[in-house]
Amino acid sequence: MERTTLGPYRLMRVLGRGGMGTVYEGVNTQTGEPAAIKVLSAGLSVDREFRRRFEGEIETLKRLRHPNIVRLFGFGEQEGALYYAMELVDGLSLEEEMARGRRFHWREVARIAIQTCRALRHAHDRGVVHRDIKPANLLLKADEQVKLSDFGIARLFGTGGLTAAGNVLGTVEYMAPEQADAKPVTPKTDLYSLGAVMYALLAGRPPFRASSVPEMLEKHRSAHPEPIARYNTDVPAELERVIQELMEKSPEKRIANASVLARRLEAMLHALSPGRLQPPAVADQKSTAESPVHSSGAEEPGSPDHVPSQTGLASTRPMTTAPQPAEAVEQEHAAASDEPLAETKQTAAFDIYAIQGEQGADVRAPPGPTRPSGLFVPVPEEALDRVETEKPPRRIWLSLQTWILAVGLLGVGLVAWYLLQPPSADHLYKQITEMTARGTVSAYREAEDDINRFLELYSTDPRAETLRDYLVEIDLDRRENRLRLQAKGLATTANILPIESEYLEAIGYAYFDPETAAGKLRALLEFYGDRQDLSGPTGQILELARRRLERLERRIDFYVDPRRARIRERLAEADRIERDDPEAARRIRQAVVVLYGTKPWAAEEVTRAQEALRRQSDHPPTTKQETKQEANVHNHEANAREAP
Repeated sequence: MERTTLGPYRLMRVLGRGGMGTVYEGVNTQTGEPAAIKVLSAGLSVDREFRRRFEGEIETLKRLRHPNIVRLFGFGEQEGALYYAMELVDGLSLEEEMARGRRFHWREVARIAIQTCRALRHAHDRGVVHRDIKPANLLLKADEQVKLSDFGIARLFGTGGLTAAGNVLGTVEYMAPEQADAKPVTPKTDLYSLGAVMYALLAGRPPFRASSVPEMLEKHRSAHPEPIARYNTDVPAELERVIQELMEKSPEKRIANASVLARRLEAMLHALSPGRLQPPAVADQKSTAESPVHSSGAEEPGSPDHVPSQTGLASTRPMTTAPQPAEAVEQEHAAASDEPLAETKQTAAFDIYAIQGEQGADVRAPPGPTRPSGLFVPVPEEALDRVETEKPPRRIWLSLQTWILAVGLLGVGLVAWYLLQPPSADHLYKQITEMTARGTVSAYREAEDDINRFLELYSTDPRAETLRDYLVEIDLDRRENRLRLQAKGLATTANILPIESEYLEAIGYAYFDPETAAGKLRALLEFYGDRQDLSGPTGQILELARRRLERLERRIDFYVDPRRARIRERLAEADRIERDDPEAARRIRQAVVVLYGTKPWAAEEVTRAQEALRRQSDHPPTTKQETKQEANVHNHEANAREAP
């Protein structure tokens, strides 16, 4: 039977179905907020390995909060089925726009790429690589705002168009060469795919065409796409050069990062479009606001296995996919048709999922058969990263027009020269101070460019040391993000250092055995010595270990004190009843030794119990009954001596 509710959501209608599950449009009955609900298929929900990766991807999504990224509302399990709720986007994907015949002007493509870069920078700063940038995952709202969807879905599901030996995941038309070779992915992998998407939007077709998946992968490794000018003569040479650099085969030759790419595109728009030119109207272009969501009755897009564009996130309508080679379609269908496993309502992987409470305690789903059939975990606002507001692009004073005017007008040239002077140390430091006033690593990351500029211009300034400390915090945060992903199996562990491996092993105990985790961290710090220098990987891991140990010790103290008080109460009870019931007293003391003998925080109480047991063994206490019997014997002997 069709579902009608999931957790707090009432399901309104089906947006699409596929081999991985079903996407519903729903509404939160408590808040009235609409959402897209993805319900995973039964075969996936009972797969323990899949559930482990599902938890990891949820943790990843919880850390992403950006105006250009589809937001996670919550996740849960009901009647054995995993599901999660995402923001419902009122627009079409770029793939749908292309399928409807829309041709994008180069200025539109540049603006779409700039917004995508902002979303990618937010994710890359947190150690998250998307892995599957493609037109279907870029949603365009009615107001032309871009929403990037399906973070982690390529790795989680393996249905982005290819799943082969070596764990190659992604969509073949937009896949970077290193991803096609199943090598480790980096932020530059996403930049290659973004370049391929820009090419497709401008040319009306992907960079390469092939009759089979292996042929397509080989073209990504060795071939160069045809010039865009062959398909679109209006594209500026600078934009074509940018796309060529993004699609370099070697990651080292690509543009450095998403921030640099965004600035370069902004500079190009400023130089070539100084506010007077508008994108020309296209006769066959349709507004994205015409029908942002399917009307009732359009829920089935022509195929029972058709999946919406936001397969794992928040699709608003089923996708109309562009034609693909027959072999690629067959490969996609095979990847999307995982053989279902036997039904079950629980796995160990989901039982150990924990939410960190306000005071450090773990709130867990009840384990075993007593766990309720419905579990929904909302992701509150405070659990997400702070919303990042993009700084407006800095005005580029020396545009092409300015240089031309400067040749004839000395005054304009002098003004331009004055405006290009670097800011003073006081002005730049004040700007950095305002940006970092919150004192969080997120604030430091926002000011990172200005911090680097200050250190480059005023490295001997006394305030530079404080800013260097900010950069240390940023580096530590990035290393911890990478280690967190490695601990969850979401990042490669190739070439991992011994100290990193030992640190990962220690924090692996943090959720279910914090005392063991704290002990291993103490041993790690003792083994590598008390290093104060934070430079290099070893120094960074030691600093992370010190900070993690402090948090664990506070968490342990939170729940140890009441347990220690209870142990003392039981030992006092044993002392009280020892004379009347020595066996019961012995059992209490023995239980204390067995339960808490390995707990460092209970060492004093365990020692007390052991000493009492030894004393009790060497000198068995005299009960009241034995005392009375001895008194009777004594009186009998006395009477016998006094008798005549």
